[in-house]
Amino acid sequence: MRDRGRRVPGRQAVSGRDALAPDASRTSYPFHHGREHTISYPVGALGIRTRVVEAGAGDRVLVCLHGAGSRADRFGPVMPALAAAGWHVYAIDFPGHGFADKGPDLDYRPRALGDFVAAVLDALGLSGVTVAGTSLGGHVGARITCDRPDLVAALVLIGTTGISELPQENQVAPEVVSDGSPDAVRRKFTFLVSDPDLVTDAWVREESMINSSPGAREGLHRVALALNSEANTDRQHVRLREERPGLPVLLVWGADDRWTPLTMGEAAHRELPAATLAVMPGCGHAPYFEDPDSFVAILSDFFGVSRSGVSQSDSS
Repeated sequence: MRDRGRRVPGRQAVSGRDALAPDASRTSYPFHHGREHTISYPVGALGIRTRVVEAGAGDRVLVCLHGAGSRADRFGPVMPALAAAGWHVYAIDFPGHGFADKGPDLDYRPRALGDFVAAVLDALGLSGVTVAGTSLGGHVGARITCDRPDLVAALVLIGTTGISELPQENQVAPEVVSDGSPDAVRRKFTFLVSDPDLVTDAWVREESMINSSPGAREGLHRVALALNSEANTDRQHVRLREERPGLPVLLVWGADDRWTPLTMGEAAHRELPAATLAVMPGCGHAPYFEDPDSFVAILSDFFGVSRSGVSQSDSS
């Protein structure tokens, strides 16, 4: 198991901003203290019920969107650290995932998921937020950014689809995403993360029970089909360049990502040359889950926020 107390500066491709590298002097954040404590609750939008997980307070809002087959609480390990750094964090279950409504009759295309998340943000009274989306969540976040520019002021794309081309060999097998059996979940997790010691029996059991709940198999199967069919045909890079040219965009990639490999991150940076690409060493497809402190350090550096949550420009 790698040493999580040591932070190794990552390899970055940078355009328009200083290089971003995890700072070895940074300390860990508390996981349950005051405003860092997380809560969760149901929200209804467009006739669909979902779950929102929330941590922190204040006007610096970060909305986290998970990937295919995942759920809002995949961001659980990083949410307290983000809240401690001054973010008011919301994570949302997509339809078909987590504790949201499920089944074969919902629309799981990125554009429909984007419409749904936008409606959830409207229901919560949020606008001008930073959206952080991973994998499918990045594709959805990019669509919201262009479809509803009033909602999104900045974009963080983590191992994302929907920007650069997803190679045929990296398309997700629907039967892998939709199989909620413990053995299948363990294989998926082992492929997802760089450090196999992160794949605990408790995590496997939880994921298996949620992804075996009524309607989950049918919903997740359709999610994977939609992802494969639209990851390349519905790419949002041109819209982002032309419709949101001044938008702050941060690309974050795990150096060991096997699902959306780093070559996709480098290609995404070529498609969005005004963005910043930060690479997290020793991480796979979920770097915010695998190394929360370094992920928070990268966001704080990019957005000019100190560990206390104070804007660096305000503190000068």
